[in-house]
Amino acid sequence: MKFLMLILLALPLAAADKREAEVDAVMAQLTNVLQKPDAAVLGKLLGEQLVYSHSNGRLENKKEVIEALAVKKTSVYGSVVLGKDRQVTFYGDTALVRQETTMRLLGAEPRTLTLNILYVWVKGKSGWQLVGRQATRLAEVKG
Repeated sequence: MKFLMLILLALPLAAADKREAEVDAVMAQLTNVLQKPDAAVLGKLLGEQLVYSHSNGRLENKKEVIEALAVKKTSVYGSVVLGKDRQVTFYGDTALVRQETTMRLLGAEPRTLTLNILYVWVKGKSGWQLVGRQATRLAEVKG
């Protein structure tokens, strides 16, 4: 009887571990595609109703993010580094990931930003998709 209780108690933990591993994988995919933009990969990772908020207050939808990264290349990331300071919280098939992220932006005004970003992922038929991103600037170094 005690063994059965232990198994029943462990099931939600195993499910949470699996979901966390899946979210870690899509976070890594997102980090990679920001540095090496691919419209097809972005199309799969980003949800149709995406709300993508930059630290300067600019808002973009899915189409605008894909255009800026993969088509017009107005957003160019030299590097994207996910920090160790993060929290993951699940609400059913929704994951909130709060992660400190350092981004090296290239282009007309090169700079390095340290951001606190809230990523909102939803798991649907096509897997985990980013449906929301809210960035808060913690630090900026120009040049």
